[in-house]
Amino acid sequence: MDLKSGAGTKPPEARLSRRGLIGGALAAGGAAALARVPGTALATSPGDGSDAPVLPAVDFFEDPAINFQLLFALSASAYGASETGEVLTAFDRIHGRGDTYRSVFGEFQQLGRQLRKRGEEARRAGRRESARGSYLRATMYLNQALFFVLASGNPTRKHEGALYREMEGCWARAAALFKPRFKPVRIRYSGGTLPGWFLSPGGRARRPTVILNTGSDAQNVDMWVYGGGAALERGWNALIFEGPGQGGQLFLRNKPFVPDWETVITPVVDWLRAHPKVDRRRISLIGQSFGGYLTARAAAHEHRLAGLVTDPGVHDVFSTWRTGLPPEFLKALDAGDRDEADAIWRSLPRYLDEGGRFGLAKRSEIYGNGGGYEKMKLAQRFVMNREQFRRIATPTAVFSPQLEQFFPGQPQTVKKWLRAPSKLVQFTIGEGGEYHCEPMAPQLRNERAFDWLEAHRLPKR
Repeated sequence: MDLKSGAGTKPPEARLSRRGLIGGALAAGGAAALARVPGTALATSPGDGSDAPVLPAVDFFEDPAINFQLLFALSASAYGASETGEVLTAFDRIHGRGDTYRSVFGEFQQLGRQLRKRGEEARRAGRRESARGSYLRATMYLNQALFFVLASGNPTRKHEGALYREMEGCWARAAALFKPRFKPVRIRYSGGTLPGWFLSPGGRARRPTVILNTGSDAQNVDMWVYGGGAALERGWNALIFEGPGQGGQLFLRNKPFVPDWETVITPVVDWLRAHPKVDRRRISLIGQSFGGYLTARAAAHEHRLAGLVTDPGVHDVFSTWRTGLPPEFLKALDAGDRDEADAIWRSLPRYLDEGGRFGLAKRSEIYGNGGGYEKMKLAQRFVMNREQFRRIATPTAVFSPQLEQFFPGQPQTVKKWLRAPSKLVQFTIGEGGEYHCEPMAPQLRNERAFDWLEAHRLPKR
């Protein structure tokens, strides 16, 4: 259709009803699913396909997206990456400013910078442990601010990049103060490199090693909380890395996600198998959030892994968009009508509240800088079928928390499709394990992940 002439038909945004958009795209992508998370009320369904009793979920904020994200900041105290009192005091200040996305950004940016300054003072005074702790907490707090940059007064990629550099500077300073220190690495990939960090307990022995694969919006410090610290406690090595669409690859280099994630994981496995401190028979993989899908996709092609944990099990990433976007957009997308789809996409923000606009921008930025048609055409490629899951030969633990708000029911499907030895590992509200990626229970989550991995290894070759 001709959007410029104005003749014949109305532009697509004029044909969309406000009610239709609000109902379908209010919180497009991830935020659409988040809108279903209960607050103080009883949940209406477990969200995990089980018959487990449903109890009230933990609620610090009425806005479910803010509540969900900030639970990660609170529970990071389990691995020294936050302080409970600092986080709860920040919560109070956010409440005082009206519980807005912008107030979350401002409070955690300020808190992160305060801790960074404290770390610098401790480092200059020779107080190594105090400096490390301050830098680590500063990293987590700046991480929370980074998540909400697109709701700040300067919602740009340039601002994201600047805050990412600030956050990663704190992470690097903390990493240098661990004993042994975490070592920055570069892994060859597709004509360039993947940045990462190699964590090891030290010594000359070849150790079991876990690859920690984050999802679409967690950072290196999150992978310390969700696997890195636990690996060192158990005498394991850990590799944290950033693939396309993640961290600096997105914020600094504008590289979107790629659907063939085996092209990312195979070079990582190659690099580890050549490392003198790695037992090449015991290299395992944990995928968190979107990484639950990515690691399954990789394991369908990469068969040298000793164990796999998908947290959660995911086979259809596009499902959140399919249920969150208006049918007019999906029809244009399926028809290959770029002009129509892009015009509808551009019209969406005018119908959305703060949370909806933020959700649309945040959840779609990982698919590149093009229009809505180009972004969603890429998003449609992150889907696996039964036959692809049947190619996975690696023993696999499929995590499934109650109130899984992004991919409800998908862990059960993944478990059903797997031929490899597998186990569905459930987390309940009663043990504080509810919500996507168990944001309040990193220790429990890590215990179950490493218990599974320690029970499985590749046969000697």
